Amino acid sequence: MAHNLAWSIAERHDAGATLLDLDLSFGTAALDFNQDPPQSIADALLAPDRVDDVFLERVTTKQTQRLQMLTAPATLEREFELDPSAFELVIDRVRRTSPFVVLDLPNAWTSWIKQTLLTSDDVLIVAGPDLASLRNTKNILDLLKASRPYDQAPAVVLSMVGVPKRPEIPFKDFAEALGADPVASFAFDPALYGMAANNGQ
Repeated sequence: MAHNLAWSIAERHDAGATLLDLDLSFGTAALDFNQDPPQSIADALLAPDRVDDVFLERVTTKQTQRLQMLTAPATLEREFELDPSAFELVIDRVRRTSPFVVLDLPNAWTSWIKQTLLTSDDVLIVAGPDLASLRNTKNILDLLKASRPYDQAPAVVLSMVGVPKRPEIPFKDFAEALGADPVASFAFDPALYGMAANNGQ
């Protein structure tokens, strides 16, 4: 969702956008855009004090004229136990150089992820139509609404809707339990998404 959003901002709206894949161990931005960059966002996070325009230029991958990205190393050779301030510093430096910055956050809960969500301009929560996802989405929504009372409420999208033979919570019931309508619902399309993922598109 984050990857397609970044591409759409850049290519459909003709605006400069930078995608940051912050799922350091399992991120898929490089795969999804068919890239094999020699450096990754980890290089910036490991030396945040060195991150300036020249450093960013070196570690950033240019996908199109308007879309660039800092991909995840996607390796298990090391555990990335980084200072939360490193994420804040790197994100801030990237924001100075790009009109739009899209963050792809891992499915985890840490102090830096919480802080990143609290300081983001807009938050998009991707949920599946099942009970655990509904609970997690409601928890995140409640926390962010309480912590950001004057900011725009996070948006929710439903993904992987309509998987054959899988029971799921209907859109109306999901919205009612959430106390908010998801802004979009994306149908399960194994042929389209499977082919795109395997072809790096």
